[in-house]
Amino acid sequence: MSDGFAITVVSLLFAVFGIVVGFHLGDEAGARCESSARYATANLAAVLAGSVLFMLVWMTGYVVLGMFAFGAVSGAVAGLKFGYGESVGPWKLVDRLMTPAARQRDRERARARRAAVRRAKTGDAEPELMSVDGHAANKGGKRTEGK
Repeated sequence: MSDGFAITVVSLLFAVFGIVVGFHLGDEAGARCESSARYATANLAAVLAGSVLFMLVWMTGYVVLGMFAFGAVSGAVAGLKFGYGESVGPWKLVDRLMTPAARQRDRERARARRAAVRRAKTGDAEPELMSVDGHAANKGGKRTEGK
């Protein structure tokens, strides 16, 4: 019996390990992206870093480890999308086909999170969401509109 089956199994294990590691790194990097431009730059950096890693692995002759590089790139791209939280690029089609209501909720949460990070960095005050200044003028519960 040849070693083909064992090499295939080990290659798949390396690919799964690469996906897990890449997804974790991509998720962390995607959460730090503040704009679509930074998200696109992070995707480009992930693909380029994976290409360099794959090239280095190929030069060493350990071709089975190339599956780790392949899995790491695919996991990083998916992790960036999940970390960023918004529908951008080719992910828009997938998000529209799958659960649009859940994706809208996730986008709103991601925007709020990035706005909070931006406010924390700049030191701006929290926006006032509800004003109670006019409440004291209408103590009797009477309608004052239309007079």
